[in-house]
Parts: sequence; C-alpha cells; structure tokens
Amino acid sequence: MIRSGLGLVHTIAAVLALLLGAAALLRPKFGALHRRLGYGYVVSMVVVIVTALGIYRLTGRFNFLHGAALLSAATLGGGIYYALRRPAGWLEAHYLTMSWSYIGLVAALLAETATRLGMPWVIATFGRSSLGVFWGIVAFVTAAVCFAGARMIQANRARIRSWTAPTRS
Repeated sequence: MIRSGLGLVHTIAAVLALLLGAAALLRPKFGALHRRLGYGYVVSMVVVIVTALGIYRLTGRFNFLHGAALLSAATLGGGIYYALRRPAGWLEAHYLTMSWSYIGLVAALLAETATRLGMPWVIATFGRSSLGVFWGIVAFVTAAVCFAGARMIQANRARIRSWTAPTRS
C-alpha cells in the first residue's frame, strides 16, 4: 500500500529503474540504445534514492534503509564516473558498479515484497512487537539477492574482461 505522494513517486521511479536497468544489462553494449537505457536508469535511480531519503514512515528516523540508499548512490555514482571519465580499466569497473547498483535495487524490491506479504503473518503470529522479525526478513532476502548477484557477476566477469571497449572519437 502506497501511503503518500512521495511513496508513489518512489515506487514509479523504482519500477522504471527495474525495467530500464534490466534492458541495459541484458541488451548489447556500446551502442546508443545502451547509453539511452543507461541514462534513463540513472535518472530513475536518482529519483528513487532522493525519495528514499525522504521516507521515514517505518521508524521515524534515519535507519538501515537510508544507509542502503546512500550505498546505492555510491555504486550508481561510480558507474557513471567510469562510463564518462573512462580511466584505465573503466569497462570492468563500470560493469561492476552498475551491476551492484541493479542488484541493490532488486534486493530492495524483494525485501519490500517479502515484508509486505510476510509482515501480516508475522504480526498475527508474533504480535506487534515483532520488529526484529521484520529486520530479519529484510536481512535474509537482501543477503540472498546479493549472494546470487555476486555469483552472476563472477560468472560474467571473464566475458566482460574479453570485451574491447570502443575508443572515444
């Protein structure tokens, strides 16, 4: 359930980022379409991060989820930096940082989904003072997604290293 205009903007931007990020990761690289998808992903993620930092409904103060938004900003910023500046080793660094940015977004989606679907059962079973169970669900789902994402990154790393990045014209 979305409870505010800020939450609605956050949700719309997150869905857009999920779609654009998946397309950018799954489609061929180095072309204009990859760049457009990537820029769309970046803009959507900036909206997701900014709105996330303004949502305090869960605890009423800065919490782990805000920290995750800042970590997301760091990976997104790194991906942008490597793509625009192109220092030595930029291609693999861009791949790693943008992949982790997307993995974080998927982890947030699945943690949110698990808690929205699971919390009614947790409250019915353990009572309203079950915030520890909530954080346990968030931690478990996040860890599972990060583990799977790390495995996928590692599986693709050799292929990424074999790419020859185009030079700037």
